[in-house]
Amino acid sequence: MPDFVNNFNLKQFALFLSFLFHPLLLVTIGAFFILEFDSIYQVALDIKNVLMFLLIIFIGTFIFPLNAIFLLQKLMRTDISVYMQEKEDRRIPLLIAAICVLLTFYLFTYKIGYRAPHLIRGYLLGTACSIILAAVVNLRYKISLHAIGMGGVIGLLVQLQESAFFDLRWILSLWFVLSGLVLWSRLYLESHRLSEIYTGFLTGFLMIYLIVQL
Repeated sequence: MPDFVNNFNLKQFALFLSFLFHPLLLVTIGAFFILEFDSIYQVALDIKNVLMFLLIIFIGTFIFPLNAIFLLQKLMRTDISVYMQEKEDRRIPLLIAAICVLLTFYLFTYKIGYRAPHLIRGYLLGTACSIILAAVVNLRYKISLHAIGMGGVIGLLVQLQESAFFDLRWILSLWFVLSGLVLWSRLYLESHRLSEIYTGFLTGFLMIYLIVQL
């Protein structure tokens, strides 16, 4: 009985981590880090603009794709899932996510324009490219989307270190620990193999780190 309870609790904990750090939610978390830690935006943006930018990103990269997936599920009567456990489950959600992130990038680049933080635009573009690459790789290989997202945030924090108004090493250390827990949860739930985790993490890190520098 105790072993069953322990296993049940571990499974619930793993599911909680997988949901809390859902790949689509990580876009908003990364944007929060930019707006909170960059020394320029600390001075240039007031709380109203910060909240407005975060709300736009949250709606555009999480609420819209999530609702679009559920709507397609109802209209097409298919088993499209936001959890995307199988390769076949990922094709349409990845396409929807890429379109929504690109539309958000377009909004920040051409509608909000010069008022939009440069790093936000780079981060959104890098995220869209990561999703598109994941969709291509997914045709033959089930890469970890959680690992792409967690690695992407680390790539962002490494790049952000150069313009932050304080040392981000403790934030980076904490995020590495969180990444370990989240990626452990994906292994524990048997959603991925270790190679899929490593590949996803490296892909996310490199895509964001390189594109944010542009």
